[in-house]
Amino acid sequence: MQPTGQHPTTAPTVRGATWSARHIGGPNHVVSVNTGEELIAALTDFAISQGISGGAIRGIGAVGRATLLFRDPDALTYVDREFDEQMEIAGLQGNIARKGEETLIHIHTTLGRQDYSAIAGHLKEAWIRGAGEFFVTVAEAPLEKQLDPELGLNILTL
Repeated sequence: MQPTGQHPTTAPTVRGATWSARHIGGPNHVVSVNTGEELIAALTDFAISQGISGGAIRGIGAVGRATLLFRDPDALTYVDREFDEQMEIAGLQGNIARKGEETLIHIHTTLGRQDYSAIAGHLKEAWIRGAGEFFVTVAEAPLEKQLDPELGLNILTL
């Protein structure tokens, strides 16, 4: 009999150049992105290596630099801003989908600053500085995105 909180089997750890991960049951994986690595690139590499074509991402950690985007719906463009400082990932959620042969990672985040203020937006890129711990829940069916010309956005096709 296993002690409380113990699982009878543990899946092996898999590793990429910038991340390590483990399947933790059902559709769920936990992914650790190495410090100094770019988060979106690491999660994209993980998804491709594991054949994930749809799912959800959530996580916590810390970054030393990040570029956030904010959508201008009138101009159908994003305005980006880089933040070069140590910040905590206070909240992060997003999705994994395909657009043709391309794997798309779409993340929104809230980052906490040293003065306890927060910034938020669409995450363009971020470099882990400290821990980067993310849970990926794989969808039962692939998710596909297509460009909606009226919005100028890649939208899930449902």
